[in-house]
Amino acid sequence: MKKIFITGASRGLGLEFTKQYLKKGEIVIASCRKPEKADALKELEAKFPSKLNIVQLDVVNEQSRNAVFEKIEKDFGNIDILINNAGIISGNEKESSILGEIYKEDFSKVFLVNSIAPLLMSEKFLPLLEKSEGAKIINISSQNGSIASRNVGGKYSYAASKAALNMITKILSNDLRDQGITTIAIHPGWIKTDMGGSNAPLEIEEPISKIIDLTDRSGISESGKFLDREGNDVPW
Repeated sequence: MKKIFITGASRGLGLEFTKQYLKKGEIVIASCRKPEKADALKELEAKFPSKLNIVQLDVVNEQSRNAVFEKIEKDFGNIDILINNAGIISGNEKESSILGEIYKEDFSKVFLVNSIAPLLMSEKFLPLLEKSEGAKIINISSQNGSIASRNVGGKYSYAASKAALNMITKILSNDLRDQGITTIAIHPGWIKTDMGGSNAPLEIEEPISKIIDLTDRSGISESGKFLDREGNDVPW
């Protein structure tokens, strides 16, 4: 039985990760900023009272990270998989930035949530990952962060933040290789979620199932890679 720690678990990809890991029989620590409003998580908690643990976490807040670390260390002792899923598309969390409407405040917020927070989360919870054999850090990235594949405009802060996350993932993999901790950036695809929108071609269940399978079969040989949900390399 593995212990899975997921950020941004109240909706979208994070919620689906939570659902599918619970069905697999794993222990899930599902974090979100406002648990009191996370109705879907509460419904899951009623179905899986011994497996699901909901915690309040603001990934960009040091005190919040510290409090959650202390709780997980006390209640669980270790983490097998950390899924850095929490992310925003823009400073207002609804509309991506376009040329002519670029603000440093937007870039600062998006980079803090999408790039810096996953690094700080990995750093903070490293002692709990080190207690697990074959621990893994999964950073949910995006093809928007692929410089080689970029052929459209717009989404400046979001795309740049995911490119930065990819670099952070690569550096982390080098630092953590000797500890046996696998670190991967994964592009899940364009999925129907609040962020992905209704025009997205993919329903949520299959992509998340494939990412879970990819996570299960991946090891140090995949560490530092930028992969899609099928396990194929995504151009940097």
